[in-house]
This record gives sequence, C-alpha cells and structure tokens, in this order.
Amino acid sequence: MVSIKAKYDGMRLVFAEKIELSKEEEVMIVLNRKKLIEDEVSGIEIQSLIMDSGSLSFLEAEDENVYSDKDLKVKY
Repeated sequence: MVSIKAKYDGMRLVFAEKIELSKEEEVMIVLNRKKLIEDEVSGIEIQSLIMDSGSLSFLEAEDENVYSDKDLKVKY
C-alpha cells in the first residue's frame, strides 16, 4: 500500500508527487475534513495564551539555576 497527498482543484486530484497508476489499479481516498468546533482550541491559540500569560517568565530570571554543571552525569 502506498499513500500520497493530493489536493482537489475542483475538477481533479492533483498529487503532491508523481505516481504511476495502472488502468485497473484500485485506489482508496481518505478525506481530511476534521475542522475545529467552537469548543475546541487550536495549538496556536494555546501557545499564544501561555506566552502572553507570563507563566514562563521564570525562564528569563537571572536567579540561581536549580541545576549546574555539577549535576551532569556526562560532560560533552
């Protein structure tokens, strides 16, 4: 079984790459129709919310780090 991406241009399927098909070969088409419903939140919205919340601001703090080079098991 071979899978390949394609888009429908309104009249035909346009494959993402060249593929050879024989005249009698069977094909299977799977439509990717999942859309966000109102209650779902996209990953980009979650990322924006986290970045804007300031909850990761501790990463920019100049305070002492919890870990140091002494904690390394192997030094590269």
